[in-house]
Amino acid sequence: MHPTMADRPRGVVRIQPVYVGIDHYQYVYGSVCSADVEGTPPIPAPEREKLEAAAQQMAQRFREAADVDFVEVEEPFIIQEHRDLRRLAAALTYDVDALLVGAIGSAPLELRALARYGLPVIMNRAGPELLRALRAKKFLRQSKFLYIGEIPSFSAPGGPWDFGAVEERFGTRIRHIETNEFFRVFDGLSEDDARKELEAWKKDFHEVLEPTEKDLLDAVRAYLALRRLCEREDANGVTVNCGRLTEERPVVPCLAFDRLIDQGIMCACEGDITAMLSSLMLHAVSGRPVLMGNFGSRPGHFEAREGEVTIEHDVVPLSMASGGFTVRDYHGRKFGVTAYARIKTEPMTLLNVDPSLGRISVVEGKVKGSEDGIHCRLIVHMSVDGDVTRVPEVMVGSQHVSMAFGHWLGALQEAGKLLGLEVRHL
Repeated sequence: MHPTMADRPRGVVRIQPVYVGIDHYQYVYGSVCSADVEGTPPIPAPEREKLEAAAQQMAQRFREAADVDFVEVEEPFIIQEHRDLRRLAAALTYDVDALLVGAIGSAPLELRALARYGLPVIMNRAGPELLRALRAKKFLRQSKFLYIGEIPSFSAPGGPWDFGAVEERFGTRIRHIETNEFFRVFDGLSEDDARKELEAWKKDFHEVLEPTEKDLLDAVRAYLALRRLCEREDANGVTVNCGRLTEERPVVPCLAFDRLIDQGIMCACEGDITAMLSSLMLHAVSGRPVLMGNFGSRPGHFEAREGEVTIEHDVVPLSMASGGFTVRDYHGRKFGVTAYARIKTEPMTLLNVDPSLGRISVVEGKVKGSEDGIHCRLIVHMSVDGDVTRVPEVMVGSQHVSMAFGHWLGALQEAGKLLGLEVRHL
């Protein structure tokens, strides 16, 4: 086990170079292609130093061509003799994501033996789409998210509610935390800590409209409680059955989510498991923050206009916005805290995961602009690359979709191959 593995960020892709230095044509005593009828002396086996130099050159070429910052290339493993194939198993760990293979010849028998490890085999180089797909697979396997509140969520009832099945499928672990445990942490926070955090937040506030000082302090406590729970559980994601949360107290996690996402903790509203998984996956391939919300795929649906699609919800990480937060109440109901900020107009990718965990939907396009929707504070208007009327045909999953800036269809298609997912797109 790597000594610093526990300290590594999630989603570091480890590539193990393997160089096959076995020459299967050790002795040549003439052939139909040779004019030497008396034979020739044996071909000497390649020298170890030459094999090591060739392996290092292969690894270095791969590093230079990778052009991403989440790949680590290990020291090459040299197969100079047949017995070395048996030694490779001891050198590999569960943390290796792919084999980078080179050889002095075709080495078909050795390649077949290497393929039996079940790891992707890369010859010479890999494109950025494959590397981002490997990161998505690794990131899901290393991720853990918290589900806070009652099961099931009645606003996202499709599940999947078998958390063990999710872990079996993607390796992603889930910890269920009851609402009363969340509020125990919430109530245990000191007034001084909450006020100190609030003062740090205020530099990001353009203006505060409806919320009172108490509302703002409760929003801060929600953030601190969620962050403390994530730290305790080593979680990098959280979804809250927020409809049930507000039945106990006038507290919502919307502004907390905005801040957690920019700190690398992906968040999904309403206890939506598929939105949680799609946010983790999209964050993995893009390396960027992700927002999510109700998806308008036809005119009049969640404020969508002719020729566009929309996301309508209460979550907008500040890094995805231009300017500061306009701080509002929750859905115009005179309690809770949400925020609006004008979203940047950039290319984007939408992703959703089907509850069957066998299909995903991917739509690329561009953000046109945003507005405060009063009920849901953020409405994002988007154009799509392709026939917008076909969008409802390709969508799977819940009413929520996740969005990140950038175009990531190619990487998600490669991830689909690695994860056994049908990728639906325009």
